[in-house]
Amino acid sequence: MSIKKHFLAIFFLFISFLAYSQIDTVTMTDGKEVRGKVVKYNPNDIQFVYQNETLEYTLNKKDISKITFSSGRIEYLNDMNPSKSTQTGDYHNKVAILPFGYVRDQEKSNETMTKKIQQETYTIFNSKKQNLKFQDPTETNALLYKAGINESNLQGFTMGEICHILNVEYVISGLVSIEKTSTYTSNYGNSQTKVSTNNSGGKVNSTGSSSSSTYQNYNSNITMNIFSINGDNLFTQNHNSFWGYENSYKTTLDYLAKRTPLYKR
Repeated sequence: MSIKKHFLAIFFLFISFLAYSQIDTVTMTDGKEVRGKVVKYNPNDIQFVYQNETLEYTLNKKDISKITFSSGRIEYLNDMNPSKSTQTGDYHNKVAILPFGYVRDQEKSNETMTKKIQQETYTIFNSKKQNLKFQDPTETNALLYKAGINESNLQGFTMGEICHILNVEYVISGLVSIEKTSTYTSNYGNSQTKVSTNNSGGKVNSTGSSSSSTYQNYNSNITMNIFSINGDNLFTQNHNSFWGYENSYKTTLDYLAKRTPLYKR
């Protein structure tokens, strides 16, 4: 009988654990936490059911600091102490550039290229920063690493959450896609004229040679996005490179950067 009671105790403990793992936690701006389930996410509020209850309540988003969902994902809505952040301006006018996605011939490339393009984009914007502060990519990548964020799980976070993690007001993201297209061959030749003299008089000999080179054309498409700490998409645009050489994406990065609201002429 004691074994049966022990088994039942473990069983109910397991059920309680499962129930707890399905709980969402809402942290209010005053620091208070409420537990239950977010059943509806509206533009200005959420519908919330408290733990062990069935009645739905409406919670205004302006009163919510963050929502920790049962999946582990965190949705940041408001700072718990708005006056403090306004006074310090800790994240205001700060911009981070995420490692760019890079696809070559429809296959993802290695991490080296994603960070290379990230650094190139940083250099373009930082040269015209004026009143903005662009976070060095090494700091950005270190903060992402500490938060456990990488290319494979980045889509599980909103851009507002990424801003909070990086402590910036804006983030820039993008994708560079490069594909081989046509090839062309350039032919060229040269000739030489040689004059030689023999016993019977002068004689003219002409010799010639020709060669060719084959060149590869590329089609490059670049997408650039800018998001704010509130999760708003401030800029999205993609553009095909005019030139057909392999590194023509750099020119297009500069072209797109100049059209964003963060590039100060």
